[in-house]
Order: sequence, then structure tokens, then C-alpha cells
Amino acid sequence: MTTVVGREQAYTTPRPDVSALVPDTALTVLDLGCSNGALGASLRQAVPGRRVWGIEIDPEFARVAGTRLDEVLCADLGRLDWTHVFPGTQFDCIIMADVLEHLADPAATLQAVRQRLRPGGCLVVSLPNIRHISALYAIYVGGRFPQRQRGIFDSTHLRWFTLADAHQLLATQQLEVRRSSYSLRLGDQGGGRMNRWLNRLPPAVQGVAPLREFLTYQFCLQAVPRQPG
Repeated sequence: MTTVVGREQAYTTPRPDVSALVPDTALTVLDLGCSNGALGASLRQAVPGRRVWGIEIDPEFARVAGTRLDEVLCADLGRLDWTHVFPGTQFDCIIMADVLEHLADPAATLQAVRQRLRPGGCLVVSLPNIRHISALYAIYVGGRFPQRQRGIFDSTHLRWFTLADAHQLLATQQLEVRRSSYSLRLGDQGGGRMNRWLNRLPPAVQGVAPLREFLTYQFCLQAVPRQPG
């Protein structure tokens, strides 16, 4: 029961780090891997008239999200035929929070997603950082690649990303990063005085290379289609 609760707590929060990168001008939002709709519901509440659609693989999460969002499709993103997904709808913002690491072919999904962005729209991506100090400790000191219910070593992950990997993946689809944020931790678990202190540091300090690369547990990126020329 503890591990199930831990997984649900990790994937069913409003995610203020993600919503902070969604522009206030985005009135049509698609949340991929929307879980129980907590993030989408907070986005709807934040801006009057905003509409949020969702796609979620888990039937129970999709059912709950359907009571919170404008429309929810229960489907596997890795097997989705995008020609039949909310046909004729383009979005001001598409969110992929903790999604790409669960896909066998994240580039193919990104390619399809990019086509559904409205001109001037953006993509918001959140990913765990495999370069985090806790991963280095587990592998190089502990000598193990853990399998856990949540976090960097979530047993359902198919891919692992550093910050540079994420930038490179987005670049393959002609997407360039405009804004970034970093969730800093000293270890695998969140909370605690030191973690709160780290995340109160000014953004310019959080972005300093050693902190950014080795203490970022999870990073969020806002990306836009690259303009020709």
C-alpha cells in the first residue's frame, strides 16, 4: 500500500513548476499524461475561459480527470493515431510532464505533438534528471541501478535524460528552449530544510552549472518551434 500511495502522490499533484511555464495567454491547453487532472484543473482555474483537454493511459485516472477537464481521452500515447485525436483542434500550449521517459519512441510522439501546436504556441516538458547526485551515488557507489515506484528510477521508465539530452531531443523536432526551471534536491526524497533552502536560491544561482547539472532532480522546459532562418 505504501508504494502505491507513493506513486499516486508523485503523479497526481498540481505541479506548480509546470504551470509556471504555461503562458497566461494560452487559452487552449492539451495535457498529455494528465493523470487525475489535478494540473489541468489548476490551469483552468488560473485563467478564466481557458479550456484544457487531456490524454491519460490509466482508466481510473482518466475517469477522474474527465470530471475536471473539458475532455479526456483514455489512450496509450505510444500507440496513438493522432489523426483521430480531438480532430481539427490546435493548442496554444501542450504539456508533457513526466511523459517522454515512458515512451519507446519519444521523438515520434514529439513530431506528432508539434503539428498540433497553434502558431505562436509552446510545449512544456518536465523530465527527471538522470545526472542527479542520487543517481550517481546509486550507480557508482552502490553499484546498482534501482527499480522504484517513483522518481528517477521509476520502474516504468523506458528512457533516461540529462538536461543536454532533453535539449537535443527537442532540437531534433526543430523546437528551441525559451525558458527553464530546476527542482533541486540533495537526495532522492523531497522536502526538508536543506531542499527548501536550495529552491529559494535566486534562479541565476540555481542555473549555475554544478547546481543545475548535479542537484536538479527534475527540470522543466518551455520550448517553441524554431523559426526558419
